[in-house]
Amino acid sequence: MNGMFKNILLKMLPRKEQLIYERKLTGVMKRLKIDDYDFNWDRSSCFIEFNYQEISYRLEHSTDKAKKRGIFLRDGMDCLMELTESLEDLCRITERGTNKLETWISGMEQSSSAQDSPEFEEEFHIRYKSLGRQNHPEYNVEETIPLAPEPSLGEFDENGLIQRPRRR
Repeated sequence: MNGMFKNILLKMLPRKEQLIYERKLTGVMKRLKIDDYDFNWDRSSCFIEFNYQEISYRLEHSTDKAKKRGIFLRDGMDCLMELTESLEDLCRITERGTNKLETWISGMEQSSSAQDSPEFEEEFHIRYKSLGRQNHPEYNVEETIPLAPEPSLGEFDENGLIQRPRRR
């Protein structure tokens, strides 16, 4: 029932859901004792980056990832909601003393090379070998297409129609 109430509330106040979940994320990060974090969302995805015990972590989610699992998310804001709720679940687990946070987030660790290098860094070298002069007569055709002369301004009447003599 709690989930149903939340969905009804968010449908009634669609512009406030961003503020609600940004505040919720701030609260979750405080509970996890994480001061240095960044997040962003767009039309179809979102991410949350944070530093915990001097190690960088990144959580990402997208509508495509959710769709592959049979979950419908409208946009990146829904993805941010999902990630925030996942972090909140981690809060509950760590607050119970079940495991430490670093145990759960170890798979989200960012490598230092991923932070510093661009996404694509490949370089291609293409060599061309000349085949000599090629004789293709179909490409050497010089045809002209006869065009009708452009009408002058004097040939237009008041309605913008061209006044041409009738052909018989």
